[in-house]
Amino acid sequence: MDHHAREQAHEGRGGPAVDDPPRSGCSRCADGGTCRSCAQRRKHAWRLVEERGLSLELAAARMRLTPAQVRLLVLRERDHRDLQRFKLDLIPTERVRELIDRELERDPFLSRAELAVWMDMPQIELDRRVGYAPGRDGRRQRRIGIELASRIVIALGRAPMDLDGC
Repeated sequence: MDHHAREQAHEGRGGPAVDDPPRSGCSRCADGGTCRSCAQRRKHAWRLVEERGLSLELAAARMRLTPAQVRLLVLRERDHRDLQRFKLDLIPTERVRELIDRELERDPFLSRAELAVWMDMPQIELDRRVGYAPGRDGRRQRRIGIELASRIVIALGRAPMDLDGC
C-alpha cells in the first residue's frame, strides 16, 4: 500500500474524492497539481459518463462518490483534454528545414555540418531530427520538439520567434 493510500485509510476515507473533490482532499494535490491517483479517478469518471453513457448518478454510485463530485471530475477531465488538444509542443520539421535552407542560401559559408557542430551533435543526427535524412527505422522525422527547434534557430543567430510555432 503506497503512502497516499495509507494516508487516506488512516483518515477513514476510501480516497480523496470520497469526502472532498480531488485537490482539496488529497495532500499531494494541494499544491495545485494532480497526483496519479486523482488523475486516474478523473479519467475513470470521464470514461463512465462520456464513453459508456452512464448518468452522473450511476457513475457516482459505481465510484462511491456524490454526483456533484463526479460532475467536477468529468469537467476537470474535459478541461485536461482540451488543453492537451491545443498544446503545441511539436511543430512540423518542414518549418525548421525551410528556415535552415533560407539561412544556407543567405550565408555561403554556412553548412549543415557547421550548424551541427554549433548544436554539439553529429550532422547525421541533425539531419535525421530535422527530416533531411531518414531515421534508423527508414522513416523521415515529420515533427520536431519546440526545445530542439528553438536551439537550432538560436544556433543560426536568429530569435526563436522567427520560426512560426516556437
